[in-house]
Amino acid sequence: MKKVSQMNIGDEAVIKKITAKEPIKGRLSAMGITKGNRIKLLDYTLKKQTWEVDVEGTRVALRKEEADSILVE
Repeated sequence: MKKVSQMNIGDEAVIKKITAKEPIKGRLSAMGITKGNRIKLLDYTLKKQTWEVDVEGTRVALRKEEADSILVE
């Protein structure tokens, strides 16, 4: 497994685990970022401070802390 922050642009994976604590975990869940959903990395900023992902058809911008807490395979 690897973190979303370690993915390359264009990579697709399945979310296996969310390691974030509340309230971040609840926020991610509300955006559709839950175990079993597919996630695709669309882009990230030059300094890798935010990651833009597509989760089941919804575009979401993640901060580093959030991207580090999503484990995919």
